[in-house]
Amino acid sequence: MSEENENEVADATEESVANEAEAPKSVNLALNDIVLAANIIDLATQRGAFKAAEAGQVGACFNKLVAFVKATQEAKAESEGGDNATTEEAASEEA
Repeated sequence: MSEENENEVADATEESVANEAEAPKSVNLALNDIVLAANIIDLATQRGAFKAAEAGQVGACFNKLVAFVKATQEAKAESEGGDNATTEEAASEEA
């Protein structure tokens, strides 16, 4: 009887894998998700969730996430502001 159960499990697994291959699911990742991940890393670090040996890797990942968010926000601001942002920056540099 255990062989029958194993065969049923194997068949069910094969069917689920086949169904997943046929209908790919849409994966959405928004900028807010990346900000949330950076916040989680920051909070976990503050609470001492990482060992000292892991701190370098965690910090590097956090810095990459923050840099990506900043670059994306700056690019978005430039595309929305267009020439006005450039003019305002030039005016602030002259003052």
